[in-house]
Amino acid sequence: MTVMNASNDKSTTPPEPENKFQLLLTLITLLKNTRHRYKKTELEFLIVNQTFNLAPYRNCIYWEYHKNKVTIKNISGLVQIDPDGPYTQWLVRTAEHFIKTNKHKDINTEPNDKKAQKQSFSTLLPITKNDCTEQDAKDWNKWATEHALFILMHDTQNNLIGGLWLDREKPFGTLEKALLEDLTDGYAHSLIHLSANKTKKAFFNPLSFLSFSAMRSKLLFLGLMLALLFPVRMSATAPAEVIASKPDVITIPFDGVIKSVEVSPGQTVKEGDILVQMDATLLRNKVTLTTGELNAAEIALRKTERESMKDRSKLAEIAILKAQLIQKTAEMEFAKKMLGRSEILAERDGIIIFGDANSLRGKPVQTGEQVMQLANPDDSELLIRLPVSSIIKINKDVPARFFLNVTPFNSRKVNYDSIGYQATMDNDGLLTYKIRGDFIDKEDDIRIGWTGTAKVYGDRTLLIINILRRPITTLRRKLGI
Repeated sequence: MTVMNASNDKSTTPPEPENKFQLLLTLITLLKNTRHRYKKTELEFLIVNQTFNLAPYRNCIYWEYHKNKVTIKNISGLVQIDPDGPYTQWLVRTAEHFIKTNKHKDINTEPNDKKAQKQSFSTLLPITKNDCTEQDAKDWNKWATEHALFILMHDTQNNLIGGLWLDREKPFGTLEKALLEDLTDGYAHSLIHLSANKTKKAFFNPLSFLSFSAMRSKLLFLGLMLALLFPVRMSATAPAEVIASKPDVITIPFDGVIKSVEVSPGQTVKEGDILVQMDATLLRNKVTLTTGELNAAEIALRKTERESMKDRSKLAEIAILKAQLIQKTAEMEFAKKMLGRSEILAERDGIIIFGDANSLRGKPVQTGEQVMQLANPDDSELLIRLPVSSIIKINKDVPARFFLNVTPFNSRKVNYDSIGYQATMDNDGLLTYKIRGDFIDKEDDIRIGWTGTAKVYGDRTLLIINILRRPITTLRRKLGI
């Protein structure tokens, strides 16, 4: 379905009736999909990922507000959120500060005349750097774009329950804001409905064993206790990716600008194929200049040698001119050598691994900067990114299991090759331990770049300890003990 380009917001010409009709259909479809979500997690996923169809954005974050605290629940494009990550913490501080400083304006205020003013469950407010603290404003360009929209959602009592954060490079137009207000009003209504149903189920549906006889209740309780004491193997899941085990790193030979990229991501290349061409204009000029300087030095040396036969005082200049000739020769040879390296070639057969060719063309680069990798497609390994909050003592004797996203019902066993002892920050802001492993059974359907979920195992423990491990860790982190 077509969406309206944000670049038209500044135009004085209103959208075409056909585009308005398409936007209206998009709004109706989203509201319908919202009403058909029966789980809060499904609705949260829809909110952060499908709102883009109505108003394109760079980031969309759904947060909840409870007891004067903001909790990030879902972020567009991310499967797992690190609550202690720098991006998440910055969002929480910014949202809480904005809510606190704007309470007297639009937040938690009842309209004076409910009959005259239509009740809405959502409020749209623009947010800028000036709405942040001085310290957080310095990080604005790092975590957000110029134009951000803060959407507040209220319950039937007009109490703030949560909202959305939207940001992108271009400002939000008037039509987009109006459509977003109607859409988020539907989001808020569905969230209120799902929360109310959850409360009713918890209140009116007591545990089934309470309605049994006393003997059955005791037997069920005893069985539950015995099950909790059942020995299981401690485990943890983490995102994983198939990567090249020993790739050749393709780096830039000299400072300059990439003129063209001659290959595509995942392309198979042969030894000697051109991968990248650097802009060699300056190098060609350097070769021409040093060649001229070398010729001039040779002419000056021969002239001085002839003159020295008549004038013995010229002999002292010959040694200096010879040294200059050697220097100019070295400069010319170096310039020619660098000119020859302006074409970066494949040193062996393999496949090329990099992100996007368009992002490299015309890009200024420095010596030694990595632009791509050259790998053997049959030489792969698994990279597991285990979050800090999920870390366990891994038993290396028990292979990990890898579930590909393309075949989630089949698993592949992986032997550990290395386990990182220090957590590092990933590109998505998640702090993880890096675990590398080799596939026990090499299969042709494993391709470099495929992703999935890995499950790592520790020592045996009781089921109750395995269940309560994460809650206890979270409680200790909250209490600081």
